[in-house]
Amino acid sequence: MASSKPIPCGPCIEGKVNTKAVIWCYNCDEGLCSTCSGHHKRSKGTCDHKTIDIKSYKPSIKAIKTECDKHGQQLNLYCPSHLMPCCDKCISNSHSKCTEIKSLASVVEKTKIEKSKESVEKDINSILQLLDEIVNNKSQNIKRGEEEYESIKKLIVKIRNEIDKHLTHLEKRICKEADTILNEQKSKAKDLIAEIGEK
Repeated sequence: MASSKPIPCGPCIEGKVNTKAVIWCYNCDEGLCSTCSGHHKRSKGTCDHKTIDIKSYKPSIKAIKTECDKHGQQLNLYCPSHLMPCCDKCISNSHSKCTEIKSLASVVEKTKIEKSKESVEKDINSILQLLDEIVNNKSQNIKRGEEEYESIKKLIVKIRNEIDKHLTHLEKRICKEADTILNEQKSKAKDLIAEIGEK
């Protein structure tokens, strides 16, 4: 995805003409318009350079050089129009019409802060997601625990009812057997008393 601002043609800018680039040359580290790209492809020195369509070019702040390749001066400024660091001579010679020239140190610091902010936000989002999962798991555990508690309570009531029912059945059976034995023994005792009385 290309930058929001159109990237100008480097050779045209050198000639004080502002032309929109259609390709990006990684070897020259600049954009080229359709006319300049034709010369670029036909020239022996640049025909084997690696180029891509400007729409596919993803501009970024590369490793900052300390000195300008053209003038040997300290790189202390940044041109947002060309997305490149510059020295004082570069600005006066090639970037006089460019606007919003910034201090290179401030651009680098801003980039570091933005990357740091993105990293922190990513970490915070990961932690929030993890905490949401923990809360969700604990809520499910509580719900499952309450359901199991109710199930155990019902099971205890059911077992107790069955035990009570069984004990009641045993009580009736034992009482009935005791009544039968008592009646048998009473009958035998009465018969014995009557027999003794006769004798």
